[in-house]
Amino acid sequence: MERAALPAGPERDLRDAVYRLYVQADSPRLGDLATTIAKDDDLPGSPGKDLIRKIISGDGMGSQQDTVTVAVALVREAGCADTAIVADRIRYLWLTAKTALPPEPVEPPARLGWPVSGCDPLMLEVHPAISIPGIGLDPLPAYLPREHDELLRQAADRVMAGSSTLVTVVGGSSTGKTRACWELVQYLDGREPGRWRVWHPYDPTRPEAAAQALAGVMPYTVVWLNEAQHYLSPPDARLGERIAAGLRSLLHDRARGPVLVLATLWPQYWSALTTRPEAGEPDPCAQARDLLAGTAITVPDAFTPAEMTMLDAAGVDPRLRLAADDAEGGRITQYLAGAPELENRYRTAPPAARAIIRVAMDARRLGHPLALPHALLEQAAPAYLDDHDWDSLGEDWLEQALAYTARPCKGARGPLTRIRIRPSDPNPAGGQPCYRLADYLEQTGRSQRAGVYPPDSLWSAFAAVVTDPDLLAILGRRAEARGRYQHAIWLYARAVDLGSVHALQALSMLLEQAEDAVAAEALAHQAADRGSTQGLLALARQRERAEDAEGADALYRQAVDHGDTHAPLILARRRKRAGDTEGADALYRQAVDRGNTGG
Repeated sequence: MERAALPAGPERDLRDAVYRLYVQADSPRLGDLATTIAKDDDLPGSPGKDLIRKIISGDGMGSQQDTVTVAVALVREAGCADTAIVADRIRYLWLTAKTALPPEPVEPPARLGWPVSGCDPLMLEVHPAISIPGIGLDPLPAYLPREHDELLRQAADRVMAGSSTLVTVVGGSSTGKTRACWELVQYLDGREPGRWRVWHPYDPTRPEAAAQALAGVMPYTVVWLNEAQHYLSPPDARLGERIAAGLRSLLHDRARGPVLVLATLWPQYWSALTTRPEAGEPDPCAQARDLLAGTAITVPDAFTPAEMTMLDAAGVDPRLRLAADDAEGGRITQYLAGAPELENRYRTAPPAARAIIRVAMDARRLGHPLALPHALLEQAAPAYLDDHDWDSLGEDWLEQALAYTARPCKGARGPLTRIRIRPSDPNPAGGQPCYRLADYLEQTGRSQRAGVYPPDSLWSAFAAVVTDPDLLAILGRRAEARGRYQHAIWLYARAVDLGSVHALQALSMLLEQAEDAVAAEALAHQAADRGSTQGLLALARQRERAEDAEGADALYRQAVDHGDTHAPLILARRRKRAGDTEGADALYRQAVDRGNTGG
């Protein structure tokens, strides 16, 4: 949503405060927000969708009640608790704006662009970052200068010394190119306050706006060409060449300087615009190639280890610390920009894609490793769909869902992407494809689905697909903790078949709780025969709690017979309490002989 252009003053302060709440709430749909407000009788106002848009954008003032209502609804949407404080703040700003004197008429700017102080970085297409529920933060996180920022500042110093300059910031999606340009503009304004203007040509289209007004650029103007391929390589190649030629003339015209042209490009567009064609082939980008020559400053895809260390410093923006903990391979800026897109992609996913994302969320929070087998997604997903959605799917529903989840989000991994197993690494799924859930969505799943009981299909898929006995035992414990005892039995039994002694013990205890003492004891003996007497000891303690002293003693003796070093000590204490000093002494000595110094 675009904010209305307002002069500095109380009304703009009110607009900015409400808009900041709107961004912190992850820019909810206005229709949904209106519905939420209409259902809440505790809110003082009842604005409709159009009035909500005007209040948030600043395109007209609503009543005090409606403005406070929108602000409180946005705070709740963001998951914050300080609604009363926010309501009082908005009410104060509304009264200040309502009682302020009307602003003086503002003459339209004689020069292209707007003063730096009047520019909104979001309108200049700087990506907003993730929000943290309960913490009021600016849309942009604190900025950590990096090596390329020093090169940009050197270019700005040359411009302030009188030399018009073009800088092309080259880097992948969401690597921080546009943010670096915005910080450079701030640097210019800090050195020469109020002198520079930013011109961002985009209306009616980017190339048309640039071509029509480029001749009107005056000194001390930053020409903002974000995603410069739209200007230099539009569908009409002749228009792109005309813009490139106009920029070259601007940079060489001393009477119109100094100017700073800031362009951003992905590496593939830089290559396409600067590669000279073979002899005899068409050359549609000759002007652009000459314009761009020698202007590239590259932004790395990832932070260096030294830069990562700086993110852990005290007082650093909490979003940067979160990214430092969770971003993959130092891709901090991609994480910050991509996380909101990831969550939006998840919320708006088609039913089948949303189902496999939820399968992955549940599998990860239950303890499954990072690599999720294709078969696990395929077998578990149907139960995450209702009958209508399931009946509506095509035969290739899983392939379509995986294609949707694989698309990158502003340079970060898509919601659920395939993992390429290295030739030297074992395949955890026996050769079938494996997929990885994006870290941010894994966090989202752990919080949003913490109270959700996964459907039977997920537990059944675990038992059918997982071949690691230790993992099966872990998943069995998760099922048991959630009261899914039959699934726990199946998972433990599968782990036992694959050789897990821990699963034998766990299954033994589960059958003991089900009052199948014979089967429980038989499984405990199997575990003891495989070298683990923990099941026998656990059963003995259970018999003790049931006041079955004779049964407990028998199980402790069986543990002793299987070589357990702790069981003699337990039996010795029991004999001592029963007054059998001689028997206790013999058992203490037996414990010592087996290396238990407690005896």
